[in-house]
Amino acid sequence: MGIRIEKKIMAYESITCTAIDPSYLSLDEDTVRKYLRENLMPEDKLYTEEDLILDLTQSEGVYTLPEGIKEETIEYIEELLNKLV
Repeated sequence: MGIRIEKKIMAYESITCTAIDPSYLSLDEDTVRKYLRENLMPEDKLYTEEDLILDLTQSEGVYTLPEGIKEETIEYIEELLNKLV
């Protein structure tokens, strides 16, 4: 085990400022893939469609994005979450 400290971008609920935990979103892979088919995700070397699917459907804890991803990727994910949740 190792402890690391990194800069990350955190997804949070805007009214309560509560961190988003993907395991509470009840999103399944089919729903996310359907959204991706209908709304093309911007290409980003630091965060791919597969990263997004795994993070939203298979992860627990605070939903974070890597520092350095494109602003358009952040905006896309924010829009996706607001439409699907």
